[in-house]
Amino acid sequence: MNHPVKTLAAFAILGVLAPTAHAVSIKDDIVSLTPTVRIQTRAQMNDANNTTGGDYRVAGGTAGASDEPIDFSLRRARMGLAFKYGSNWKGQFTVMADNVDQAANNTNRAINIRYGWLERSFALQDGMAAAVKFGLDKSEQNPTDRLSSSRKLLPNDNASSGYLAPRGVGIGARFHHPIFMIAADLQNNTNAAKDVTTTATTTNATEEEGYYYGIRAEFSFSSEWFITKRADSFLGKEGQGFNIGLSYGVNADAVLVDADASTAGNQQGHQSLAAYNVDAMLWLNGLSAFAEYRAGTVESTRNDGVSVPTSATTGPEVDAEFITIQLGYAFLIGEEVLEPAIRYQIIDNNSDADETVNYGNNTETGASGTQIDLGLNYYLSGHDNKLSLAVSLWEAEEGQADATIVRLQHQINF
Repeated sequence: MNHPVKTLAAFAILGVLAPTAHAVSIKDDIVSLTPTVRIQTRAQMNDANNTTGGDYRVAGGTAGASDEPIDFSLRRARMGLAFKYGSNWKGQFTVMADNVDQAANNTNRAINIRYGWLERSFALQDGMAAAVKFGLDKSEQNPTDRLSSSRKLLPNDNASSGYLAPRGVGIGARFHHPIFMIAADLQNNTNAAKDVTTTATTTNATEEEGYYYGIRAEFSFSSEWFITKRADSFLGKEGQGFNIGLSYGVNADAVLVDADASTAGNQQGHQSLAAYNVDAMLWLNGLSAFAEYRAGTVESTRNDGVSVPTSATTGPEVDAEFITIQLGYAFLIGEEVLEPAIRYQIIDNNSDADETVNYGNNTETGASGTQIDLGLNYYLSGHDNKLSLAVSLWEAEEGQADATIVRLQHQINF
């Protein structure tokens, strides 16, 4: 059977260029192509103090300097194709240039592959289903990172979303039941030096690097309450849902050029990061709420067998904890939605020490400390076209560092 795939692809590309915020799908009896576009334009104002109370520049992470009055950037600039083949194959290919001009003019404009995966689904009896996925994609185990940035309640991510958040090439599997879901992933190690053992004269020359693996389960107490498609905001739609999630993931045996920051020279070795979390998501008509506890441990070892001292920031073990509580309530205004939101975070990147730290370098959340995010979303057409305003109030765990950051962000997503 002939399928006009090339013609469909051409029309799909034209669909991307059309000035609309609605998805354009091109399909025949077998193949379906849907172009995808996400653009998040941001204006940001920063006011921060360093650990001693002096000025601090968030854009660049520089103590003793101040920020520009307003910084403009493209937080997301993505384009891709979602496709289906028959009744049980689907996939996605997406390219991106995120955080464009965030650091400085003409930065982060290079295009990279964001996603490239295929999935085969299997329909089972009694509402159950299974799927196998392979390619480049996010893992399931980090719930806030896994959630699309287009469907977030606030324009900035929480701190736990970046703690063990792999997006790599590998395989994954999912099983869906009407009241629960379980998923597992196996991917290449997240270390940028994967399979790179430097030269034959180094101790890493014969060392093997491990893999990333993770597992996640979500469940509810009835099929009427199980949330099949998670979102930070359900836009005030009538209905309800409540999911409890459990996750565990390990990035094992990443080869390090320097596994011991306490010495002057490089001490080659390995580093492993294991993380787990417990989370709950509630949707009750206009109310959207989420709470999460996430914790993990980084373990570092030297190839020569010498113990890494506890004074080194890299080991031998560094424990971290993150607590997130957020909620929003959507008010329907005709066909549009207005939604105030609030989030509270406890961020502890080293729970064994009281850290005196600055905010960070243009990060979505601050370093170890507490952060309150206050937001207001105006949905002109759901998550496809929305305007978000948020104020972040961060205070360091120790010292005088603090930050107030205002973000105004517009999103087109289809």
